[in-house]
Amino acid sequence: MVMRAVSRVTSQNQTSVPAAVRRRFRIVPGTELVWEEREELLVVRPKRHTLDDVRALCAVRPVSRLSLAEMRAARDRGVSAKHGRRR
Repeated sequence: MVMRAVSRVTSQNQTSVPAAVRRRFRIVPGTELVWEEREELLVVRPKRHTLDDVRALCAVRPVSRLSLAEMRAARDRGVSAKHGRRR
């Protein structure tokens, strides 16, 4: 099935994604669109997560270890900053 839709670029260089295209490709607010040039065509597609993106999210990151005293001090600083109190 070939889908064809038209949208216009505004004076602020913005455009809307036609409703039929949003539904077909499950584009919701916050979806990033990738603009690609392929030969003489401009291709716009929703960005999908790649396997490399998923691996990066699941990667084990080094953890800095804090002593109990350091954790309490950090907590106290956070409480003071949030509530304007001093301990």
